[in-house]
Amino acid sequence: MTPKHNNKTLIGITGSIGSGKSTVLTMFGELGAETISSDSIARRFTEPNSPVIHKLVSIFGDSILDAEGAPSRQKIAALAFSDKTKLNALNELLHPLVRKSFVEFLNSREDGSIIAWEVPLLFETDAHTLCDYTVTVAVKPEVAWERVKARGGMDKEDFEKRNLSQMDLEKKKSLSDFVVTNDNQREELKEQIVIIYSKIKQRIQS
Repeated sequence: MTPKHNNKTLIGITGSIGSGKSTVLTMFGELGAETISSDSIARRFTEPNSPVIHKLVSIFGDSILDAEGAPSRQKIAALAFSDKTKLNALNELLHPLVRKSFVEFLNSREDGSIIAWEVPLLFETDAHTLCDYTVTVAVKPEVAWERVKARGGMDKEDFEKRNLSQMDLEKKKSLSDFVVTNDNQREELKEQIVIIYSKIKQRIQS
């Protein structure tokens, strides 16, 4: 298979909240892939020195700002996932910025690189069209909720709202080149990632 990006191979990783996407990203990194997360990029635009604070305020109002005038990610998320219009507006603002930053990162990588890219809305935003391979991390909803609850900072209602805002898991699985299950132990997940990474390397070399 000929990679889409000048001999760089791009693996897109997605899954529902609490599925373990970040863990899978880390595992690909341990195997030799370069890694990047869309969520990490997006956080740059909701930090105190965000270049788009005024646009965030225009969508959500001054209530998202703390006493120092910095945006609160928790307040933004709570408002966005309670109002589809606001969520769409946030996505329309952030997704092009995230995509631009990611493409700059991709272009800076050396030829022959394998890049693993974590993207919660991989298919919803057509980010999969940039990828050579796609991986969906599947998990039972009750397992995902237990993980999210253990992390703190989100109640069950918010968890369910976020899940409903994403593409159905079965649809994601049907669109993916690979599906991994993350209901059990980390070792079992790692075994699946090792197999996928080996298959991708074999296809690159063939």
